[in-house]
Formats: sequence, C-alpha cells, structure tokens
Amino acid sequence: MSELKKSIFLLLLLLPLKEVYAQNNAVRGIISDQGTGEALISATVSIQTFSGEIVKGTVTDNNGHYQINNIDRGDYIFKASYVGYQSYTDTIRVINYGGAILKNITLSPSSEELGEVTVSDRSRGDNVGQTRIQPETIGRAPTPAGSADLVSYIQTQPGVLATGDRGGQLFVRGGTPSENMVLMDGTLIYQPFHIVGFFSVFPEDVVSSADFYAGGFGPKYSGRSSSVMDVRLKNGNLYEPGWSASVSPFISDLFVETPVKKGKSSLLFSMRGSLIEETSDAYLQEQQPLKFNSQLMKFNSTNNEGLGCSALLMRTYDRGKLNFDSDQYFKWSNAVAGTRCFGTAQESSLSFMELNFGLSNFNNEAGGGGGGRRTSNIFKSNLDLSFVNYVSDIKIEYGFFANYRTVNFDILNRFNSLDANEESFLTTGLYLESEVPVGKYLSLKPGLVANSYMIRLDGTLEPRFRFSLDFTDVFNGEFHGAAGVYLQPLIGLADLRDAGTAFTAWMLPPGYKTTIRTTHYLLGWRQTVTSSFDFTVEGYFKTIEDTPISVWNPVAQFTTELAYADGTVRGIDARLNFNHKAFYAAVGYGYSITEYETSQDHFVQWFGKETQRYNPPHDRRHQINAQLGFDWGNFSANLNWIYGSGLPYTQPKGFDSFFNLDEGVPEVRDEYGTPRVLLEKPFQGNMPDFHRFDVSLQQKFQLPSANLNVQLGAINLYDQQNLFYYDVFSQRGINQLPIVPYVALKVESK
Repeated sequence: MSELKKSIFLLLLLLPLKEVYAQNNAVRGIISDQGTGEALISATVSIQTFSGEIVKGTVTDNNGHYQINNIDRGDYIFKASYVGYQSYTDTIRVINYGGAILKNITLSPSSEELGEVTVSDRSRGDNVGQTRIQPETIGRAPTPAGSADLVSYIQTQPGVLATGDRGGQLFVRGGTPSENMVLMDGTLIYQPFHIVGFFSVFPEDVVSSADFYAGGFGPKYSGRSSSVMDVRLKNGNLYEPGWSASVSPFISDLFVETPVKKGKSSLLFSMRGSLIEETSDAYLQEQQPLKFNSQLMKFNSTNNEGLGCSALLMRTYDRGKLNFDSDQYFKWSNAVAGTRCFGTAQESSLSFMELNFGLSNFNNEAGGGGGGRRTSNIFKSNLDLSFVNYVSDIKIEYGFFANYRTVNFDILNRFNSLDANEESFLTTGLYLESEVPVGKYLSLKPGLVANSYMIRLDGTLEPRFRFSLDFTDVFNGEFHGAAGVYLQPLIGLADLRDAGTAFTAWMLPPGYKTTIRTTHYLLGWRQTVTSSFDFTVEGYFKTIEDTPISVWNPVAQFTTELAYADGTVRGIDARLNFNHKAFYAAVGYGYSITEYETSQDHFVQWFGKETQRYNPPHDRRHQINAQLGFDWGNFSANLNWIYGSGLPYTQPKGFDSFFNLDEGVPEVRDEYGTPRVLLEKPFQGNMPDFHRFDVSLQQKFQLPSANLNVQLGAINLYDQQNLFYYDVFSQRGINQLPIVPYVALKVESK
C-alpha cells in the first residue's frame, strides 16, 4: 500500500504542469496522411524567417505529434515536409502571450517522380536498442506468400533468435518468448506469431509502422523484462476503396479497405488461412500437420483537426505438431479487442493525450506424446492514459494504467508441484519520463514506473534512464545509452529442456513474492558515412533474477518440477546498411553469451556441489544475416542468408533398465525392466550450426483493372539439413524444412 501512496503522490505532483506550460510560446500539432489519417513519423517541421533562415525545427514522434517551444514574438514561415509527400507551407504570427498555436497538417502523396530515397530501419533520434521498421523494409525478407510478413523481417535483426522454422517462438537477447511484449495499436496480444515461423498476424498489408525494442525501453512499457514490439496498424483509406488477394502453397489471404463516411471514417479487413497442410503431401512429399488462420477488422475515425479514434477486433487459431512423426500436438488461439483515441486541441493545456482500452484472451493447449494434456488460459483488460506536456524545452511524458487479469492452468502432467489453479488480480500504476536537453548535443531521459499489485505482490518501483549525444550536425554520428530495471509480475512457464515445445502456462509466481527482475545496460553508436551508407554498433549487458526453469533430472522423463535461475546476458550487435537508388544491402552480426546459474538437490548427488552454471537452449554465440536486393520498375529481387552457431542441448550419457521395487522383487533373469535414458549435465552439448539461403523474385504486371504480382522464390535454396531439435526419447534429430520452392500470386486494386 505504501507504493500506491507514492504513485498517487507522484500524480499529484504532475497536475500543476499545465499551469507551468501556459507560460510557453509554442507551435504544436499532428501531421498525418490525408488519405488515411495515419501519423507521419519523422516528418520535418520548421519555423523560418521570410529570408529562408531556419529559426527552430523538429521532427514528429511515432504519433505524428510535434511541438516547437520558446518562439520569439514575430511573423514566420511554417513548413512541414515528408519524403514522398507534397510539402506544406504557411505563415504564422506569434504573439507574446504565453500560449500555443495549433497547426494540424494533412499531407498528400506527391505525384512527382522521386529521386534517390533512402529506406533505413533506423531514424535520427531513435534510442539505443530501438529499430523503427517501415512498411517498405518488411518485404526485404523473402516470405513464401503473396504478402511479406513482419516476423520474417524481425528475424533478420541481430540478437533475435528463432530456434526453428515452426513453433512461433522468438528469443531476444537472451530473454524467453514470454518475456516479450507485442502491442497492436496499444493493445497486448499474447501470441502474435503463427505455428509456421514465416508468418504472424502482421502481414505487410496491415502494418503502418513498428518500433522494435531489443532492450533499454522507456517507462511507458512495463510488465515485460526482455523486449517490446509496438506495432501500429494501417487505417483504411478515407476516400477510395481498395483490395488485394493472394495465394501460395503456404497461405492465402484477403485484404479490403473502404471509406465509411468519406474523408471522416474507414474500415479495414484482413484474413489469412494456411494451406500447407493440404498442399504438403504433393508439394513436399511429406504432410506438414500445421494449420493456422487469423482475422482482423479495424475501424478508424478522424475529424482532420488533430483528434482521432480507432477500434479493432482480431481472432487467431493455430494447431499442429512440431515433430511430424509424434502424436504430440500444440494449439493456441487469441481473441483481441481494442480502442485507441488520441489528439491535441487548442483549448487544452496538454500538448498531446492518448487513451487505450483493450481486451486480450489467450488459450494454449498441448497433449499427446506421453506427456498428458496441459491447458492454460489468460485474460487481460487494460486501461492506459498517456499525456505529453512541456516545461520550456523539457518534454514530460506521463500516464496512468490499470490492468485486470485472470489466469488458470492445468499442467500437473508436466510440472508435478503445480496443481490446477485459477486466480485474478488487479495492477495499477503510473509512469513518468522527461526529456531534458543539455546544451546543443546532449539529451537526458530519466524515467520511473510505479506499480501496485493490490496486496497479491509487493509494490515496485522501476527506475530507468536513457541518454543521447547527437553529433549529426558535426560528423553524422549519434551515441546513445540506457540503463534500467525491468520487472515482470507474471511468469510464462515453458518446459525448455528441449526446443520441441510451443506451450506456455501463464501464472502468478508461486508464493506471490518472486518476480522476474532484469537490469539492462546498453551503449550504442550510429554513424552515417554517406547518404547511402551507415552502420550501428550496440553493446549490452543484462542481469536476470528468478527466471523460471525446469528442474534437471539425471533420467529423461516427461514430468519435472519448477525451479528458478539467475543469469547474465552480454553481447554486441552490429549492422551495416547500404541503400543507393534501386539497390540495397545489409549485413548484421550478433555475438551473445547467455549464462544461467541454479541450485538443485540433484546436483549434489550427481556432481558433488549444489550450484551449476550452464548456457540455456536459446544461447546462440554467433549469428550473421546478410541481405541483398534491388527494386527496378516493376521488378524486384530479395536475397537473404542467415547463419547461427549451434544451440546447446542436453546430451544422453547412457542407458539402463529400471525396476519398480514397490511391485515386488523382480526376476532379473527373465525381466528386463523399463529402459531409461541417463543424461549428462544440462546443456553441455551443442547442435550443428544452422544456415539457410532464401530468395524471392517478383514481377508486377499492370492489367486493365488491377495489378498482378507474380513471385517466384525458394526457402533453403541449397537444401541444407538444419536440425530443429534432438529428441532424447527417440534418440534422433528432428530437422527443419528442406528446400521449398514456391510460386505466389497476388492481385490488387489499382
């Protein structure tokens, strides 16, 4: 309760900011696309004299919002511009009365032929650990479908690991999948990745932008300890209807957008369904028992004066086997609903405000394979209020959040000590972050998250700090850093003794006192060498406390117990980007060491000491990704090669036979007992290295009433036999997909 009182006191301190703000002369507003109402991120805004000299300038944030402060009295030229759009120019008069001029701008795409346009996954002002993904870059990762997919592109980033081409599990810089947060227009979705690893609920047709934080994220994001993917969905066109449909041996999809009230509101609809289970017998000479589908609908409304609201509905379903020869199955489903309203107004003393309300439900089930049936369900409702204000040139972002969750699970067939359970709890909290400019180049961003768990868990405070040294005007370099504490009240328990699982049970920590706690430290440098070439280098170090793991047992068995481990993650990511006219190339390298330390009773008996250190099964030492491609007129080509060093696994030590003496003394001359597999120390072996080459070629044909895109490609072009995981019970390796050539067709409206 003391933490709740601190949170209320913090909010009371923030309320007087609107009075301070009124002393500042400013121009503020939102810049958006005229056709859809979508925010234009990193649009340039400037105040100029009539002779053309820039007095002050800024760029829009990920809400399309901007504010220029401390403007002297006088008449100015106001200019807003964005690559590929017509510029906006107007005159403004600033009167020294201590108020704000509101200018919300809509820009129209330019019909003029563009010169060289650089597309990069980094923008000036991005924080360390952050990658800003534009729709144009998603298609650079070959995907066996008519539409590219965000998850395929994410896997080209250093520090991001997928243990196989199926299962829908991503590990980011040593974290586990349950420690990642994925937001869709501000609403949480628990499992956005489909069971076939090339696909997610985010095809390129529905993505407006995405901010991916591999670590060091600010206090606006709380409740996860590893990474954040904040995805903004497209709005349907406000003036013209549009559609597309595509088919490939893997998937078919349909996309439709249409205005509801012309210029004011629109509707977007997308649906996808897998075909690989039906086509694989003839196509791959082996049935792939994998099935998924998803449906999305979004309504958007705007008054074109800086205020907007949207609502979304989404449903997903996945079912399949990771080992095709086993009867073990996995299936899951999401149901998501969300509403987002945002804007700024002349009458308000706040610079920007945003409200998010969301509902998210996730069901997860596994069974067969001798492990029994396991189920898990989690439901979350959330209300988030965020505000942006200024005190002189100091930007202050703060907000309130409240979450209600219910969880239930039945995993006794896998974790002996965890009985089936159902429980609910409420979380409330506040966050605060300020951006303080110090001199011309330095910007400091201290922040704090305060959480109250209403008695179930102790209240927490999470201090965070980021800084930027921007030398772009001197030698085109930027230096960034971040440090912070990240707590996760819910644990997502998965049995990661091998990679052949896709089941996660969500629960409160047993005993209500242990939360996952990580501390992030990051430093990064970004250097623009020429207008076509830049590189980034980031180093990171993380400490991990109380992450849930499975108890090691010297005998291979399906059941286990819950234990906890502490650990460290340290590494470096580097990426080189080259973009010149129609050509692009990129090379990324990641080096990482993830190490756990845990104490378990079996260790004393078998190894002579209680504590053991080991590298968990998602510890990849080296990872390289290389991309090459070009886009020339109606033809494009994309090539991607990925390499990863071998992942750890627990090796068999030997075999014996087991007799149950409770059933009496066995006749050892006639009975052989039950065979058992004896195991070595946990994760002391390494699987073979992984590498794969993917390619896609696409030609666009302009038909009288539509456009036809024909794509030829191949996954694993040189047919490398990549090991997915090693099954200690059957004593054999389970491989990933062999070479998969494909043809994809996509028809879209003009």
